[in-house]
Amino acid sequence: MSRDKGQQSAVNSQRSAMSRRRRAFCCLLLAVYCLLFITGCRQDMQDQPRYEAYEASKFFKDGLSSRTPVEGTVPRGYLRDDLHLYTGKRSAGGQNQSSRSASTSSSSSAGTQTGTSNSSAGNAGSAATTGAQSSGGSSGAAMFPDDVDTFPFPITKEVVLRGQERYQIFCAMCHGATGAGDGMIVRRGYKQPPSYFTEDLRNAPVGHFFDVITNGWGSMPRYSQQIPAQDRWAIIAYIRALQLSHPATEPDKSTQVRPPRAEGGGTR
Repeated sequence: MSRDKGQQSAVNSQRSAMSRRRRAFCCLLLAVYCLLFITGCRQDMQDQPRYEAYEASKFFKDGLSSRTPVEGTVPRGYLRDDLHLYTGKRSAGGQNQSSRSASTSSSSSAGTQTGTSNSSAGNAGSAATTGAQSSGGSSGAAMFPDDVDTFPFPITKEVVLRGQERYQIFCAMCHGATGAGDGMIVRRGYKQPPSYFTEDLRNAPVGHFFDVITNGWGSMPRYSQQIPAQDRWAIIAYIRALQLSHPATEPDKSTQVRPPRAEGGGTR
């Protein structure tokens, strides 16, 4: 009986020793696995053999690591195949770019003859903008025939609210919160833009506003880099909302160029 107990005790001790060896082997195997995992992920993934921005390169003949795009290719996401959305024009030519240059040069020469100092491009561009009011009955659509008069996507409440937010960020400092051209920096001496409530800008096609935001006009710089195309259209939708909310009264005399008098040909 005691002999059987001794054999059972020996078997139990052997089993316990095997269990301890098995646990030690598993722990060792886990440690080796973790070590291999850590060293495997470290193989040149942290310090990759890559060029930093503007870093010189001995591989290319011109010594530049940054390469120009292959001729005839377009980066992904920059195809700009929707002419309406990305240009606001009916055709790829953009006719009123040339008409803008012509009107700017004519306004500049007229200002020189009257002794007005219009040497800067900003003053000449502003004269071209407001000079449309003295053209005698030409509507905004007739002035800019290549600009579209429809939005490239449906205008919803969300789009108008987005336009309001972008307008307050990029436009209100000059054009004012209501679009009257009385923004804060204008009150501090910056050149005053025309009011959105003049007859010409009420009748101007939406493509004209898109062109002005994209390429600038007079003292206004271009905002093509700061404002994406979709947000430009949202801003225009908000401008249209401002125009609809404002009563159709006489234009603001402070931003209007008076038409020439019937006799004498002069202006006041």
